[in-house]
Amino acid sequence: MPGSYVSVTGELAFLTPAGPTGEYSVRRRATFTAVTGLAEPGCFSFRAENGRYLRHASWRFRLDPDVGTPLFRGDATFCTGAGAAAGTVTLEASNYPGWFVHHRGDELWVDQTDHTAAFRTETSFRIRPALAG
Repeated sequence: MPGSYVSVTGELAFLTPAGPTGEYSVRRRATFTAVTGLAEPGCFSFRAENGRYLRHASWRFRLDPDVGTPLFRGDATFCTGAGAAAGTVTLEASNYPGWFVHHRGDELWVDQTDHTAAFRTETSFRIRPALAG
């Protein structure tokens, strides 16, 4: 979804139109720091400014505090792969191989691949510079 960024409203993650000249509060909700994966050092976890992490819980992509459990660390770790278009990546759940961050409209879920071109497109994301510092 061109011009949209992963952002959080409440605790849930969505794709939201945002950009470098947009409202600061929107830019801040769409800015995450990629850190070494909490469960797997070759993968990534995404931390918000408030110290919470993007993770999946009941398959919904959301922002939660680190509770220090192996389940949380696995739910908050994603391994990158090549996306459908040049310059894009997929984010595969480290604790559920074959399950990817997937947009359903503007909502973000972790869904099992169905091996279609449409699914591959819907699970491809472009890494962009931070909108807020």
